[in-house]
Amino acid sequence: MILRIRIFLFFTALTLFVSGLRWLWVATGLTSWVRERATSELARLARSTATSTATREFSDALADSLGAQLGLRVSLISADGALVGDSDVPMRRFGDGEIENHASRPEIQAALRGEVGAARRPSTTVSRPLLYVAVPHPAGAFRVAEPLTASEGILDRARRMLLAATVLALLIAYPLSLAATRLIGSRLAQSRRMLEALGEGDLSRRVTPRHEGVVARVEHAANRAAGQLVDRIKRLEAQRDDLDALFRNLDEGLAVVDRSGIVQLANDAFLRWAGQPDAVGQRASNLFRSPLLSEALDRGFDGQSVNEELSLGDGTALISVQPHRSGVLLVIRDLTRLRQLEGVRRDFVANVSHELKTPLTSMMGFSEALASGDLPADRTVEFSERILANAMRMRRLVDDLLDLAIVEAGSWQPEPETVSLPEVAKAVWASLDPAPTAKRIRLEVGQHTPLLVDAGALRQIMRNLFDNALQYAPEGTCVEVSAERCSGGGDASNGWVRVKVSDEGPGIPSVHHERVFERFYRVDPARSREAGGTGLGLAIVKHLVVAHGGEVGIASEVGAGTTVWFTVPAGH
Repeated sequence: MILRIRIFLFFTALTLFVSGLRWLWVATGLTSWVRERATSELARLARSTATSTATREFSDALADSLGAQLGLRVSLISADGALVGDSDVPMRRFGDGEIENHASRPEIQAALRGEVGAARRPSTTVSRPLLYVAVPHPAGAFRVAEPLTASEGILDRARRMLLAATVLALLIAYPLSLAATRLIGSRLAQSRRMLEALGEGDLSRRVTPRHEGVVARVEHAANRAAGQLVDRIKRLEAQRDDLDALFRNLDEGLAVVDRSGIVQLANDAFLRWAGQPDAVGQRASNLFRSPLLSEALDRGFDGQSVNEELSLGDGTALISVQPHRSGVLLVIRDLTRLRQLEGVRRDFVANVSHELKTPLTSMMGFSEALASGDLPADRTVEFSERILANAMRMRRLVDDLLDLAIVEAGSWQPEPETVSLPEVAKAVWASLDPAPTAKRIRLEVGQHTPLLVDAGALRQIMRNLFDNALQYAPEGTCVEVSAERCSGGGDASNGWVRVKVSDEGPGIPSVHHERVFERFYRVDPARSREAGGTGLGLAIVKHLVVAHGGEVGIASEVGAGTTVWFTVPAGH
């Protein structure tokens, strides 16, 4: 039902209700007041007339005379109740017994008792409804009467006026309801348009309440609801952005796959695993083409939770499939690096075990021979020297492992100071004697070059590089140390210096260049072990240089010697 009709019906019901109250008032209060007023007026006239005729005897002529003066019906009743005179009854009817005795009439009884009596009833004498009022008189009772239509006329006029007012109010109710509808409707329409705008995304729309009242309260409530909605939307958007950022930046690949096997939602890590930026909307089994993954998805669709490790592309992944309301939730966790580290750990343990097993086996053999006590003196000295050499080899290996572990763990930080490259190189070369002297290998160092490095780290770097050069350089050759300014690989206030250590050895094939800085990697394992190398020297060099923010590399050709270079910050 439209608002206009509702308001009209409201006005109509209100008008009828008020009119009903007025009708009730007319039927009770006004009617009683009119009747009491008419009775009181007749009593006043009756008392004044009775007083003025107190000395006169009752007769029909007196009744007729008084009735003509008052314009009312006047009745004169004797003390025994007999009607002596009546202005509306002909004289001829008094003697034929047609008129009954009035002593039983209530108003007459009251008058004969000395009181004022009143009654309303149809008259049996004149055959019409009358209002009777009787007062005491020395001769009996003096009664006046008037038709009830005299007082009822006032009530009829009141009823007609009330009816006219009701009809007029009903006629006015429709235009009033129409005007009220337009006023309220226009203000409510503003609130409706605001709510529609909010639904379409315009969060700035508001209404301006006018005046006060119910509609104004509705407008205020609409504005408050809009403000609360905006606040809630902002909170939800912030939560959505946080969840989206978390979802997008997870290292694990995460996707929602529906029951038909189509990817509905995926994060960046999942897209990288799939190798397709438009993986959303495609079938998961087509993205990976892994029977194990397809089987896991089918089990997930059946309500099972699946955790499987499998190969995806060039990597190893742990997939987790969990049932979801729209299908399954697929999580891919990259295990490639972990498996590589596990492989490195296994290789490391195997290499360390192998490196320690050889000298330990040799030491055990020589020790058993010495323990037998059957060796000549010269052989005893030889075996003892070999045991000592293997023990020193094991000690160098353990020392290198400890150094490498400290650097890799990050617990060691360089303490840079300005040092002279030629001075450090010459001091380290001198500490390696007698090896250089025995092989007649000389050292050539360039001009003074200041470096901003940890002095102890630089000495260890140079010692490892010199050890490698002495192992492979032919007798009578030269090991050269040079330095030059370069752009470097990091921030340094005075720039960077590239330091080169070159020898004239047999060189290293290019296939080995990328791996020579790995732990225990040897180009010629047999020769390295015979020379007492641990296979950790270049790995230590790389970690020490990187700790300074520099880079390390190798340049070598078979038969043309080897150059190992590294960059460090330049000194003042």
